Amino acid sequence: MHKIFLYLYPIEEYIKMFLFHNDKLYNDWNVKRPLPILNECIQKRYRDKGYQVVFALYPDKNIFGITPQTQDKIIYTDVTFDEASACYSDGTNKENFVPKYPNEQFLLKQLGHIDELVVGGYHFSDCVKRVGETALNMGINTIIDLDLTDLFFSLYKNDEYFQIDQYDPKRYKEYWQQELEQRGEEKEFIEQRFQKMYGNPIYGYYSEEKTKYKR
Repeated sequence: MHKIFLYLYPIEEYIKMFLFHNDKLYNDWNVKRPLPILNECIQKRYRDKGYQVVFALYPDKNIFGITPQTQDKIIYTDVTFDEASACYSDGTNKENFVPKYPNEQFLLKQLGHIDELVVGGYHFSDCVKRVGETALNMGINTIIDLDLTDLFFSLYKNDEYFQIDQYDPKRYKEYWQQELEQRGEEKEFIEQRFQKMYGNPIYGYYSEEKTKYKR
Protein backbone atom coordinates (compact mmCIF):
# COMPACT_ATOMS: atom_id res chain seq x y z
CA MET A 1 0.00 0.00 0.00
CA HIS A 2 1.42 3.37 -1.04
CA LYS A 3 0.68 5.90 1.70
CA ILE A 4 1.75 9.53 1.33
CA PHE A 5 1.91 12.50 3.66
CA LEU A 6 1.94 15.61 1.49
CA TYR A 7 3.07 18.86 3.15
CA LEU A 8 2.38 21.99 1.15
CA TYR A 9 4.66 24.98 0.79
CA PRO A 10 7.03 24.99 3.80
CA ILE A 11 8.71 28.24 2.75
CA GLU A 12 10.17 31.08 4.77
CA GLU A 13 7.46 33.57 3.83
CA TYR A 14 4.72 31.37 5.31
CA ILE A 15 6.49 29.88 8.30
CA LYS A 16 8.00 33.10 9.63
CA MET A 17 4.51 34.57 9.94
CA PHE A 18 3.99 32.21 12.90
CA LEU A 19 7.39 32.53 14.61
CA PHE A 20 8.50 35.06 17.19
CA HIS A 21 10.42 37.85 15.51
CA ASN A 22 13.27 37.26 17.96
CA ASP A 23 14.24 33.64 18.66
CA LYS A 24 15.50 34.60 22.12
CA LEU A 25 11.91 35.28 23.18
CA TYR A 26 11.19 31.55 23.26
CA ASN A 27 13.63 31.32 26.17
CA ASP A 28 12.56 34.57 27.80
CA TRP A 29 8.88 33.61 27.77
CA ASN A 30 9.43 29.88 28.37
CA VAL A 31 7.64 28.87 25.17
CA LYS A 32 8.56 25.68 23.32
CA ARG A 33 10.07 26.25 19.89
CA PRO A 34 7.60 24.98 17.28
CA LEU A 35 9.80 23.78 14.44
CA PRO A 36 11.59 20.92 16.29
CA ILE A 37 8.16 19.68 17.38
CA LEU A 38 6.80 19.96 13.83
CA ASN A 39 9.71 17.91 12.51
CA GLU A 40 9.21 15.31 15.24
CA CYS A 41 5.50 15.06 14.42
CA ILE A 42 6.17 14.40 10.74
CA GLN A 43 8.62 11.68 11.75
CA LYS A 44 6.44 9.90 14.31
CA ARG A 45 3.05 10.35 12.64
CA TYR A 46 4.12 9.48 9.14
CA ARG A 47 7.65 8.28 8.35
CA ASP A 48 7.63 5.85 11.27
CA LYS A 49 4.24 4.54 10.12
CA GLY A 50 5.27 3.74 6.58
CA TYR A 51 4.25 6.94 4.81
CA GLN A 52 6.26 8.50 2.02
CA VAL A 53 6.77 12.13 3.05
CA VAL A 54 6.48 14.59 0.16
CA PHE A 55 7.01 18.34 0.28
CA ALA A 56 5.44 20.60 -2.35
CA LEU A 57 7.33 23.81 -3.13
CA TYR A 58 7.14 26.74 -5.50
CA PRO A 59 9.95 26.42 -8.05
CA ASP A 60 11.44 29.77 -7.00
CA LYS A 61 11.55 28.93 -3.27
CA ASN A 62 13.57 26.65 -1.01
CA ILE A 63 12.30 24.56 1.87
CA PHE A 64 12.44 26.30 5.25
CA GLY A 65 11.99 25.16 8.83
CA ILE A 66 11.69 21.46 8.05
CA THR A 67 14.55 19.02 7.66
CA PRO A 68 13.89 16.59 4.79
CA GLN A 69 15.21 13.05 5.11
CA THR A 70 16.95 11.16 2.33
CA GLN A 71 13.84 9.08 1.64
CA ASP A 72 11.59 12.13 1.29
CA LYS A 73 10.54 13.61 -2.02
CA ILE A 74 10.11 17.19 -3.21
CA ILE A 75 7.65 18.15 -5.94
CA TYR A 76 7.01 21.54 -7.49
CA THR A 77 4.04 23.65 -8.44
CA ASP A 78 3.32 24.91 -11.94
CA VAL A 79 3.33 28.54 -10.74
CA THR A 80 5.99 30.56 -8.98
CA PHE A 81 5.60 32.13 -5.57
CA ASP A 82 5.85 35.51 -7.24
CA GLU A 83 2.80 34.65 -9.36
CA ALA A 84 0.87 33.36 -6.35
CA SER A 85 1.75 36.13 -3.90
CA ALA A 86 -0.31 39.27 -3.39
CA CYS A 87 2.86 41.23 -2.61
CA TYR A 88 5.98 42.12 -4.52
CA SER A 89 9.36 41.05 -3.12
CA ASP A 90 9.75 44.46 -1.43
CA GLY A 91 6.50 43.89 0.51
CA THR A 92 4.29 46.30 -1.40
CA ASN A 93 0.85 45.08 -2.45
CA LYS A 94 0.05 44.29 -6.05
CA GLU A 95 -2.80 46.35 -7.45
CA ASN A 96 -5.90 44.48 -8.68
CA PHE A 97 -4.28 41.22 -7.63
CA VAL A 98 -6.06 37.99 -8.56
CA PRO A 99 -4.55 34.92 -6.86
CA LYS A 100 -3.06 32.33 -9.16
CA TYR A 101 -3.35 28.96 -7.50
CA PRO A 102 -1.11 25.99 -8.27
CA ASN A 103 -2.85 23.37 -10.37
CA GLU A 104 -3.88 20.68 -7.89
CA GLN A 105 -3.95 17.86 -10.43
CA PHE A 106 -0.47 18.84 -11.62
CA LEU A 107 0.79 18.34 -8.06
CA LEU A 108 -1.06 15.10 -7.43
CA LYS A 109 0.09 13.51 -10.68
CA GLN A 110 3.68 13.87 -9.49
CA LEU A 111 2.87 11.54 -6.59
CA GLY A 112 2.10 8.57 -8.81
CA HIS A 113 -0.19 5.84 -7.51
CA ILE A 114 -1.64 6.63 -4.07
CA ASP A 115 -3.66 4.35 -1.83
CA GLU A 116 -3.91 6.76 1.06
CA LEU A 117 -3.14 10.47 1.25
CA VAL A 118 -2.83 12.81 4.23
CA VAL A 119 -2.38 16.52 3.51
CA GLY A 120 -0.88 19.21 5.74
CA GLY A 121 0.84 22.56 5.31
CA TYR A 122 -0.33 26.04 4.30
CA HIS A 123 -3.17 26.95 4.52
CA PHE A 124 -5.80 24.66 6.03
CA SER A 125 -8.86 26.43 4.61
CA ASP A 126 -7.35 27.37 1.26
CA CYS A 127 -4.59 25.54 -0.62
CA VAL A 128 -4.58 22.51 1.69
CA LYS A 129 -8.33 22.19 1.31
CA ARG A 130 -8.17 22.62 -2.47
CA VAL A 131 -5.53 19.91 -2.91
CA GLY A 132 -7.25 17.53 -0.51
CA GLU A 133 -10.64 18.00 -2.12
CA THR A 134 -9.20 17.42 -5.58
CA ALA A 135 -7.59 14.18 -4.43
CA LEU A 136 -10.81 13.04 -2.78
CA ASN A 137 -12.76 13.77 -5.96
CA MET A 138 -10.20 11.70 -7.88
CA GLY A 139 -11.15 8.71 -5.72
CA ILE A 140 -8.09 8.83 -3.45
CA ASN A 141 -8.65 8.04 0.24
CA THR A 142 -7.69 11.47 1.58
CA ILE A 143 -7.86 13.47 4.79
CA ILE A 144 -6.33 16.68 6.13
CA ASP A 145 -4.25 16.52 9.30
CA LEU A 146 -5.40 19.81 10.81
CA ASP A 147 -2.74 19.59 13.52
CA LEU A 148 -0.04 19.90 10.88
CA THR A 149 -1.48 22.81 8.93
CA ASP A 150 -0.93 26.45 9.87
CA LEU A 151 -3.13 25.68 12.91
CA PHE A 152 -0.15 23.80 14.34
CA PHE A 153 1.43 26.97 15.68
CA SER A 154 -1.38 27.49 18.17
CA LEU A 155 -2.25 23.84 18.80
CA TYR A 156 1.21 22.53 19.70
CA LYS A 157 1.34 24.68 22.85
CA ASN A 158 -1.65 22.90 24.38
CA ASP A 159 -0.18 19.87 26.15
CA GLU A 160 -3.60 18.48 27.09
CA TYR A 161 -4.66 18.31 23.47
CA PHE A 162 -1.61 17.96 21.24
CA GLN A 163 -0.13 14.51 20.61
CA ILE A 164 3.21 14.15 18.84
CA ASP A 165 2.55 10.77 17.28
CA GLN A 166 -1.07 10.85 16.10
CA TYR A 167 -3.94 12.91 14.75
CA ASP A 168 -7.58 12.11 15.50
CA PRO A 169 -10.30 14.27 13.85
CA LYS A 170 -12.73 13.45 16.67
CA ARG A 171 -10.23 14.68 19.25
CA TYR A 172 -9.70 17.91 17.31
CA LYS A 173 -13.45 18.55 17.14
CA GLU A 174 -13.84 18.03 20.88
CA TYR A 175 -10.96 20.40 21.56
CA TRP A 176 -12.40 23.04 19.20
CA GLN A 177 -15.84 22.81 20.80
CA GLN A 178 -14.44 23.05 24.32
CA GLU A 179 -12.54 26.20 23.39
CA LEU A 180 -15.75 27.90 22.26
CA GLU A 181 -17.74 26.64 25.23
CA GLN A 182 -15.18 28.22 27.55
CA ARG A 183 -15.82 31.52 25.79
CA GLY A 184 -19.51 31.22 26.61
CA GLU A 185 -20.78 30.26 23.14
CA GLU A 186 -24.10 28.38 22.87
CA LYS A 187 -23.77 24.69 21.99
CA GLU A 188 -26.19 24.93 19.07
CA PHE A 189 -24.24 27.82 17.62
CA ILE A 190 -20.95 25.95 18.12
CA GLU A 191 -22.14 22.96 16.09
CA GLN A 192 -23.45 25.19 13.31
CA ARG A 193 -20.18 27.06 13.19
CA PHE A 194 -18.19 23.83 13.12
CA GLN A 195 -20.25 22.51 10.22
CA LYS A 196 -19.69 25.76 8.34
CA MET A 197 -15.93 25.58 8.82
CA TYR A 198 -15.35 21.84 8.57
CA GLY A 199 -18.38 20.51 6.72
CA ASN A 200 -16.32 19.48 3.71
CA PRO A 201 -15.70 15.71 4.03
CA ILE A 202 -11.99 16.27 3.37
CA TYR A 203 -11.63 17.26 7.03
CA GLY A 204 -12.96 13.91 8.20
CA TYR A 205 -16.34 14.88 9.65
CA TYR A 206 -20.01 14.14 8.96
CA SER A 207 -19.12 10.81 7.40
CA GLU A 208 -18.99 7.56 9.36
CA GLU A 209 -16.08 6.26 7.32
CA LYS A 210 -13.99 9.42 7.72
CA THR A 211 -14.59 9.95 11.44
CA LYS A 212 -12.94 6.60 12.14
CA TYR A 213 -9.71 7.82 10.57
CA LYS A 214 -6.86 8.10 13.08
CA ARG A 215 -3.14 8.52 12.61
